[in-house]
Amino acid sequence: MSANRTLRWTTIGLCIGVLAYLAAFALRFADERLYADSGYYLFWTINDLGFHIEHGRWVLALAEWPALLGAMSDSPMSAAILAHSLANVIFLVLTMCFALYVLKDERAALALAASQLIGLTHGLFCPVFELYYGTGLIILLHAVVVNALLNGRIKLLLALMLFILALSSHPMAWLLLLGMLALLDPRDRRPMLLPLLLAALLFAVLRWYGMSVYESAQLGFAKRLISFAPLRLLAPQQLWHEARRFVQHDPDVLALAATAAIILARARQWRPLIIHLSGIVVLYILTGLYLPDAPHDRYHEQVDFGFAAWTVLVLFSSCWAMLPWRPAILTLVMLGFAYRIAEAERIAPYYTARTAWLEQLIQQAKDEQLRKAIIDPHGISFGTADDRVAPYWSPGVETLLLSARQGPDQAISVITTDDFDCPGVTEKLDKLVLRCWDVIEPERVNKRFFDLPASQYAPLVTK
Repeated sequence: MSANRTLRWTTIGLCIGVLAYLAAFALRFADERLYADSGYYLFWTINDLGFHIEHGRWVLALAEWPALLGAMSDSPMSAAILAHSLANVIFLVLTMCFALYVLKDERAALALAASQLIGLTHGLFCPVFELYYGTGLIILLHAVVVNALLNGRIKLLLALMLFILALSSHPMAWLLLLGMLALLDPRDRRPMLLPLLLAALLFAVLRWYGMSVYESAQLGFAKRLISFAPLRLLAPQQLWHEARRFVQHDPDVLALAATAAIILARARQWRPLIIHLSGIVVLYILTGLYLPDAPHDRYHEQVDFGFAAWTVLVLFSSCWAMLPWRPAILTLVMLGFAYRIAEAERIAPYYTARTAWLEQLIQQAKDEQLRKAIIDPHGISFGTADDRVAPYWSPGVETLLLSARQGPDQAISVITTDDFDCPGVTEKLDKLVLRCWDVIEPERVNKRFFDLPASQYAPLVTK
């Protein structure tokens, strides 16, 4: 009994430690976390004072509500940015409390903490990547389905709600959900299977007819499945290349995946072992087809998060129940947490340098009395060749948000020559350019937060 109590409190202590680190990280690097899609969604949430949902990914509301609440309560821009950065931490607090105090399931709480901490260095700090939230919802869904304390009707209602929300998070969540259902014990799965499959069918029909052009283009890679492309991914040279990349960037995920396979094999749990290995192969082929020969960058990190999410699901759904292995799992998880924290701290200065560069651009624009400026980002990068942080497409959004901390009349938009060179942008330089394919009319800008004058973008000579 004392050993079980020790394991339980060790698990809870790990959860609290991860939560404390993630909260401190979100507070320290709130400005840095405006990078790319993150700042874009924050802008629209604040500007329209409402949820900004694209491509049917309704789970984004979970990432947007803290900043929306702040904006609606007349908080300053700095508070909205901070609330935005804390969104995934708040999500983790709520889901962990539900797991610990309602479901009485510390296993699920630790799985939630693991998915969020690993996610911190996937997608390079992005606090709004939909699959982070989708993975958390899948973990809770599994915990609800196997829970013996819940009333049958309440369990089914919670399962359906979590299932649909997870489906709405990201296309990869469909694969993870399918794998999670396959991993369930048939006795737990049987009462839920028909309602969940009917919900998935209805949701698929609705999404098919409401699919955006962007998402349709994204899913177009599936056509390569009926070619020789999957076979090329299994060539020894390609396998060696991907293995080296994973060893370099995700050694903890590889170690956890290998540990799960060893535990299942030693316990002669052949069905979950086959499902585990099959899931890795399917994810490898699909991600390889989606990003053929792509370099390791921010977007590749987000796509690779599917492997981490699947490994966490397998480890905590199929291996955790084997008590003799639990100390080894906890030890390995602790080592993985230490690695992820070290990685986050290692690459954080690259993002800080990038944000400092944006702040410098804002100041230079002020010095030249420009409220809308164009800069040439070519030759600018931060970090190393393996962890390169580029200007990317989002300086226009980030400079707008960062400068508006000083007041709406101080808002400045600094776009890049990449935006300027996009077709049709040169004729719209009197409007607000968020990104090269997203130019909005001045009257749509909420002057309560961004009071830009009626002027055109002009070149800014950087120092």
